[in-house]
Amino acid sequence: MGEGAFRLTLVFQAARRLDRAHQTASTAAAALKDRADAGEPAALSVWGALHLQLAIVAARQNDAERAYREIEVARRAAERLGEDRNDYNTEFGPTNVALHEVAVAVELGDAGLALRTAATVDPSALSPERRGRYLIDIARAHGQRRNLAGAVEALTQAADVTPEQVAGHPLARGLVADLLRMDQSEDPDLRRLAERLGMR
Repeated sequence: MGEGAFRLTLVFQAARRLDRAHQTASTAAAALKDRADAGEPAALSVWGALHLQLAIVAARQNDAERAYREIEVARRAAERLGEDRNDYNTEFGPTNVALHEVAVAVELGDAGLALRTAATVDPSALSPERRGRYLIDIARAHGQRRNLAGAVEALTQAADVTPEQVAGHPLARGLVADLLRMDQSEDPDLRRLAERLGMR
């Protein structure tokens, strides 16, 4: 049930129903808390993953204090696990917590923190989908800093890892559209990326 709530939270976020996402994740996390507190690894994984989603929801609601509080809850759960796991396909563990810290910083417009955190992360053991989403966040951070080359490089890497995900992701496509408007020099790498995504 907790895993189902985790998936439903993602659906609500995609639909921009952030209040429903928060309600769903917080209710499921509360229901799992006793089992997580008891140290059951699968329960800890799902519980921690729910708190990561609560962090993203808070960041999208521009509540930085709550977002980073949820990141810390998830970090403590990951430290208790002591390793990256994939119970119920949550990919929860220390690495995924760091990736979500990058995502939270990007959502809150703190590109510097996002890129500093990203420099400490090795996501190679995670799924292609998770790595691709992480690279989109790195690209967004570079975009916030008006660093066209960095954004294009990260998006190109993301497209190499998960081409379908990047081609259809509204954040990736929106960033490419912004970069095209910003680019005065007709950057060939950006043009190639736009063509690859079917945007030229």
